[in-house]
Amino acid sequence: MTHVLSRFEPILREIAGPEFTKTLTATLAQQDWAEDEIRRAQQRHPDVADVLHHSFSLLTATHERMATEFIYRAHARELIERVAAGVLTKPGTSVEVVLLLMRASLVTPLNTPAFGLYLRMWRRAGLPDLGGPIVDLDGHYEAISASGIDEFEAIARRKLAMPSRVLTLVACEGRHLGEPAGCRFASARAA
Repeated sequence: MTHVLSRFEPILREIAGPEFTKTLTATLAQQDWAEDEIRRAQQRHPDVADVLHHSFSLLTATHERMATEFIYRAHARELIERVAAGVLTKPGTSVEVVLLLMRASLVTPLNTPAFGLYLRMWRRAGLPDLGGPIVDLDGHYEAISASGIDEFEAIARRKLAMPSRVLTLVACEGRHLGEPAGCRFASARAA
């Protein structure tokens, strides 16, 4: 979708303004990333592909840094994996915890369990390896303060929970992307 928009971007910028165009382009890019992550998850979990199709509404960006593709995709991937596993989608994601700790580190130094949590969440989110002296550093922090890191993780995920981030009643007409689908959410009249 975004590749089509790029042809019309100069015209749209002229008509609607640069700020609107930037917001629209970013939103459509995130939509493309979300749909791609859903497709990939459907290949990994064909037994729940129909449920995953309806998970798009859960993939809302919750931080401005999620405009960056690898950050947004990691966030979306964790939520989609939770749907596939049938577990709660409300708790904060690893990416949300990383972003919280990043913000906190700008105000005050992180203590040992907090920095250990930062490293753990970075790795769990599958964010890029930064190399340098922090390679495999998370293992050292886990050895020093695993229980403190566990406690901080539980608190952070709970504090970052989004009560509305749930797969609610899905009204499916038995078609996915215009094609007939054997969806468990399809109403009886659609079948």
